[in-house]
Amino acid sequence: MIKNKVLETIKEYKMINDGDSLLIGVSGGADSISLLYALYSLKDELKISSIYVAHLNHLIRKEEAFLDQKYVENLSKNLGLLCLSESADVEAYAAQNKLSMEEAGRDLRYKFYADTADKVKANKIVLGHTADDMVETFLMRLLRGSGLKGLTGIPPVRQNIIRPLIRTWRKEIDNYVASLKLVPRIDYTNYESKYLRNRVRLKLIPQLKIYNLNIKEILLQTVLLLTEDYLYMESKTKEVLSEIITKEAEGMIELNTKKLASFEPSITGHLIRTAIERIKGNLSELSFSHIHNLMKSLNSTERWEQHLPDHTFAMGTRNSLIITKESPKEKEKISFHYFLSIPGEIEIKEANAKITAEITRETQFDESSPNVAFLDFEKVGKDLIIRSRKNGDRLFPLGIKGTKKVQDFFVDAKIPLENRDTIPIIEAAGQIAWIAGLRIDERVKVDKNTKKVVKLTYQTI
Repeated sequence: MIKNKVLETIKEYKMINDGDSLLIGVSGGADSISLLYALYSLKDELKISSIYVAHLNHLIRKEEAFLDQKYVENLSKNLGLLCLSESADVEAYAAQNKLSMEEAGRDLRYKFYADTADKVKANKIVLGHTADDMVETFLMRLLRGSGLKGLTGIPPVRQNIIRPLIRTWRKEIDNYVASLKLVPRIDYTNYESKYLRNRVRLKLIPQLKIYNLNIKEILLQTVLLLTEDYLYMESKTKEVLSEIITKEAEGMIELNTKKLASFEPSITGHLIRTAIERIKGNLSELSFSHIHNLMKSLNSTERWEQHLPDHTFAMGTRNSLIITKESPKEKEKISFHYFLSIPGEIEIKEANAKITAEITRETQFDESSPNVAFLDFEKVGKDLIIRSRKNGDRLFPLGIKGTKKVQDFFVDAKIPLENRDTIPIIEAAGQIAWIAGLRIDERVKVDKNTKKVVKLTYQTI
């Protein structure tokens, strides 16, 4: 009997305590109405203080969606329960936030449940995810590519959200609903092949059953075993994470790379994922290659950086790995723009530097210092612009064929991200003549036809 299975699951995961107030999300489908009736019948046994029903109309199925809402409201009324219903334009929200319809619907539902629970002072939100949902989610994530955490499936308990049907199969639910003589609402979008979950349920799982009739039960056991492994890994991570964090602030976490690299690779990878999740808020779009590349860089003696999804950045030095939500160049954007006549001198306060320009007739140049550049006066003219870098800046680097982005030049020269805005760009006649301290442009070099030479000196002050 489904009630016994629900009761076992609740007790196993300690989902409900005496006096809890429940908000049950009910769509009108078989899963959610079986959950509603099972918990209603167990109310006294579990010492539940109150039950509320929540229904969100997604406005996708037009008239059918309003019939779903009316159905749930009538069920609630028959049980003497308060039903709180709202509507949300899922399609518009998906377009506005560049989400799939599934993602948009989930976001809006969870927000609605959280807001409604606050309104009625319910301390638990109850959702009708089943064992079938667990298996489908596992296969979906497997197909898309996922780490250990993703393959653990849907958690039975997460904060104040509980899922008492997570060990119950859909066929058991259908039998229970039939025994109650209820006719659940049918969402025909559950049969549309444009959704991956539907294709997994309707096409992939039947194919897998050809190889093993009990494939769903086997996959569920696999998920549960992976969950045990993940929970162990999570406990180990919590034990050591505090030991390797050297600094933590809003939007930033710094880890000791030597300690980080001393663990087994599986623990190191998990620690890095956990640090990224703390800053990013989730692990969405974080791939194996992201973590693999970070782990490979841990022993580097040079400064390095790596872009991660959702405007998250990783930067490494000999001793530390820094995960930050925003790039230092965005946090402390430095911008300057000065004019310099030849001969002359300009102080760049923003970069704590100065540049001196003088005319020389020297024929032998000491080019050993990267902070001194010799340019053809006739090619650059008498007026220079000294500025910070811009997006899309390019030059023809001396000794290299073709153009190169200044950004790429900085990366190849291993210029730390936080220093790049302070490096002066010297512009002449509308083109870059010199990246101070790094390289001049091929087009302004001194050659055999040069009559007058400009000597530029870059100094930090």
